Amino acid sequence: MTRIVITGAGGMTFPLTLTADLLALPALHGAALVLHDPDLARATRTAHAAQAVAEAHHLPLDLTVTDDRRAALHGATHVLLTFQVGGLAAYRTDLDIPRRYGVDCVAGDTLNPGGVMRFVRSTPAFEALAQDVLALCPDALILNYTNPMAMNCLYLHRLGLRVVGLCHSIPGTAQVISALLGLNGQDLTYRAAGINHQAWFLELSSGGIDLQERLRTTLRERFLPSWGGTTPWTEGAATYSGGQERVRAELMETFGYFTSESSHHASEYVPYFRASPASTQAQLPRRWDYLRTAQASAGQEEVQTRETVSRLRGKLEPSGEFGMPIIAAHTGGPPAEIYVNVQNDGWIDNLPPEACVEVPAHVDTGGVHPAKMGRLPGVCAGLNLTGIALQTAVVDAVLQRDVQALIGAFALDPLTARVLDLPRIRQMARELMHAQARWMPPWVRGLPA
Repeated sequence: MTRIVITGAGGMTFPLTLTADLLALPALHGAALVLHDPDLARATRTAHAAQAVAEAHHLPLDLTVTDDRRAALHGATHVLLTFQVGGLAAYRTDLDIPRRYGVDCVAGDTLNPGGVMRFVRSTPAFEALAQDVLALCPDALILNYTNPMAMNCLYLHRLGLRVVGLCHSIPGTAQVISALLGLNGQDLTYRAAGINHQAWFLELSSGGIDLQERLRTTLRERFLPSWGGTTPWTEGAATYSGGQERVRAELMETFGYFTSESSHHASEYVPYFRASPASTQAQLPRRWDYLRTAQASAGQEEVQTRETVSRLRGKLEPSGEFGMPIIAAHTGGPPAEIYVNVQNDGWIDNLPPEACVEVPAHVDTGGVHPAKMGRLPGVCAGLNLTGIALQTAVVDAVLQRDVQALIGAFALDPLTARVLDLPRIRQMARELMHAQARWMPPWVRGLPA
């Protein structure tokens, strides 16, 4: 029997979205769903909302709610990870402390000091989870939605789990490209590969016509000053992506291909755009800031849940997230074509085998089958390697319980290295670890001041 566990099910809306996806896929009707969260009240809120959606559409829902992880995992076939250790309090320090040092990130959840800290404070939870999975459901497929995607997936893999990381940045970017080119989203054919949040759109076409040069020309004319383009303030329009794309335009002009995260995110992973407030303002005139968004949403859980339930009662359709379609394909439903984050077992020839890469994959009853992508263009692989160096160094430091190596890994972050000298990097790393001591694993918690 298919037994699906969502751990971190007390989240504001994402676990409910995944549950709605289950309801929208006939192949998963009859599967058992377990909502697990250490905060039982939050998980129960999600469960009540899910039941309301199921009843509105007259669909059965075999649902269990628990704060007992071992009870949740017993006999699980698929486990979806959606939790964030430390919540908003920890996340605030991820961004605020580096900003005081001049390392200004708008998300800080992938690389950067914030990405390192988010990963390290999650490792005790990952270790406890892995111990229980190996004891109770060793064949379960782990579907990770949590950031930093690459570090989390590498660590879970090293702990012995069958893990696939899922992110919507590639299909989301495909929609941005379609809009930039004036296409219907279904008319765009693409193929992308690289690392999470820095995958490259290697193939772009519509009706058999290659679109790379058309996209390059569009980006030049809209966003690059050397071609007469501008990046407008776009007051009242969406800031996240589409209208503020000078960063990705500059990256495509330099490296040849469009990348898979918004210009705001993309600017964090490289040393070229955020060296000073003035350079950041020039590239991204209107600021998008995920911390501000998270702070504005704090305390709005009940309201947002009601709004989500109201929308799903009116129309129930798959959200576009990969999680439930993977499970449906894996358990006898229609095969799925998706993008996955997995350890590089030969999927990209010129990235190291210890890297976590993002590539297309086919899913059927035999499992998840990543595609062999050959070699990335050399400059694209080269930029990916700067992120991989940080990711693998941090994972190794945690596995070895080596605080000195962990502090040293902060210096591998491209943006941090652009802004700070080594003494300041060490000082910032220690300040972050002390500020987050209550969430740190014991081997970090005793770090001397």
